[in-house]
Amino acid sequence: MKIKLSPRLEVIASCVAGVKSMADIGTDHGYLPVYLVGNNLVSRAIASDTNQQPLKKAEIIISEQQLEKQIETRLGSGLSVLKPGEVDAVVMAGMGGLLIRDLLEAQPDVARQKKKLVLQPMNNQAVLRKYLAASGFRIIREELAREGDRVYEIIVAEPGTMTFTNPLEYELGFEFYLYKHPLLIALIERKIFLEQQIVRSTRGKTTVVAAKQFQESSLFIEKLNEVKRCLSN
Repeated sequence: MKIKLSPRLEVIASCVAGVKSMADIGTDHGYLPVYLVGNNLVSRAIASDTNQQPLKKAEIIISEQQLEKQIETRLGSGLSVLKPGEVDAVVMAGMGGLLIRDLLEAQPDVARQKKKLVLQPMNNQAVLRKYLAASGFRIIREELAREGDRVYEIIVAEPGTMTFTNPLEYELGFEFYLYKHPLLIALIERKIFLEQQIVRSTRGKTTVVAAKQFQESSLFIEKLNEVKRCLSN
């Protein structure tokens, strides 16, 4: 196949491979479903987007690869483009964690009939993990991918139940201390860097909100450094 995926999409593709059918929600140019179908990693795919323009670009790439019979494009928002049980896996990648949560919540009958959800939130990862735990899903796999300075978090979930025993699992991944992903320290360092920016911007501020944020970020940095030390030993 001529399609070359970014490191982030490569990891996402590895999480999807093995099912017969998948849907890529917010497909953009359609690279992921084209790669999966073109390399016989899935048999059938649905590529959807809320905007017509990226969907047209996806249709061009699908046509160039002669995959029109196996990949269908659909215009629409979130899981509204799918019927319950229509595909085995759903990918929601490159969106905010709050948006992913809201899209899952908007179509619970569709979300809960999927064998696999592959989610890659750009932010608010902890919020999304808390939602999954509270809404009848269990995380079966956590992956990380690095592109430049950024470390992306990929969450694979299915219907079920789970229990978080460590509050830091919401931030660093379900059972992070058990699997110890090779990029985990890089993820921790990135989170420390972002929290340090908040500390610098709120230091010395007298408003209640700023003071609270300074305290919370400072404490979070201490916890992250503690985990980092434990993983390094």
